[in-house]
Amino acid sequence: FTQKRKMEVKLPMEPQLVELSLKDYRNVNRMTMPAKDFRLPEKNSILEALTAFWNKNEHFDFLVRIGSHAFPCHRMVIMIHVEEVRQNPDIWELELSEDLVPSEIFPTLYRWMTDRELSVKRSGIVPLLAAATHLKIEELQQQIWHLFDSQEFSEHLAIQAALDALLFKGIHHLHHLMLQRIQYYFLTFVSSVEFLSLPCGGLCFLLSSSEIAVNSEAEVFYSAIRWLNHEWPARQNRVMEVMANVRLSKMPENLTKFFQMPMDDVDVDRITQMPEMQAALEEGSFQQQLIQNVDGSPMYLEILEIFHVVEPHPRKFICHDLSGYHQAEQNAPDQVFTYADFLRYLGVL
Repeated sequence: FTQKRKMEVKLPMEPQLVELSLKDYRNVNRMTMPAKDFRLPEKNSILEALTAFWNKNEHFDFLVRIGSHAFPCHRMVIMIHVEEVRQNPDIWELELSEDLVPSEIFPTLYRWMTDRELSVKRSGIVPLLAAATHLKIEELQQQIWHLFDSQEFSEHLAIQAALDALLFKGIHHLHHLMLQRIQYYFLTFVSSVEFLSLPCGGLCFLLSSSEIAVNSEAEVFYSAIRWLNHEWPARQNRVMEVMANVRLSKMPENLTKFFQMPMDDVDVDRITQMPEMQAALEEGSFQQQLIQNVDGSPMYLEILEIFHVVEPHPRKFICHDLSGYHQAEQNAPDQVFTYADFLRYLGVL
């Protein structure tokens, strides 16, 4: 027992280690301190991911109803662009009126919301503007107005836009704005069925424009007669309202005198022989004489003021070699041509 005890006493003691955390090692330089933060590789753009998700047309969580049509959408897309949805974040459906946002244009509108670039057919431009106006999507409105202001938006397209605007309550002002673009296409437009279907307000606005191009004010006069005769006698009570936009004092002098007598053309005579129209023709002829004799003297200017005579602004001028009556001088005093001559020229156009 004593020997065994002696041997045990001589054995070395096991090392005694202080219990340390790895965090404590750094404080005594026992290991190199690792980098504090790690930078991960750059991830894909969230915008690109959202766009790809939306373009898959899956997992819709919002519904737009237009008449009998229902369009599943992504709520976030609609909320970004439509103020009504932003102001009512708890709604999950949006009901729109067909005459303000046409159902056939909504898919195009939704594609615009998710695509950076979008091609739109001509026939879709005005309905798209109507939808953007009602939903107060300012960016889209600005894009369309920029298109209207561009050189590529021709007079022909302006006429189509003017007619399309009549179909939508919220953009009736576009009708007049587009009619104001008509210049050298005026007589071609007069030859069309669409001209005959213009509302009276649109017609008067067009005939009052100094931008329309004619060879003679008589062409504006005959254009008014063409519109009035299209739905006679329903339009009979519109004669003076329409003719007020014709600058009778700018008419060829000889032709004005002829209109004061029957011309054996029922379409013309039933308008020119009305008592109110006869008075207007006489007044136009009188004003014409005063304007022609104005020499700039104070006396003549005073006479014009007494009779409330203001010389009308001239229209734009054209001279077409396919016309049998056009002359190189605008409103030439001796120019005389009939309504039948005018219609034949429209047939050429």
